Amino acid sequence: MVIRRLEMCIVLVKLAMELIMAVAEAIGIFIQQNGSAAPLANRLYTAPVPFVGFLQ
Repeated sequence: MVIRRLEMCIVLVKLAMELIMAVAEAIGIFIQQNGSAAPLANRLYTAPVPFVGFLQ
């Protein structure tokens, strides 16, 4: 019973991490596409999303 709960917890954590990575990637793409319209925001958020393939 405890092992099953731990397995479920691990699966939920993996799903949460995948969701976070997808949101972070979407935000990065959004910022890149709107970079020309907001040069100040482009200077503040210049870091690319480094988590591609993090969970594979």
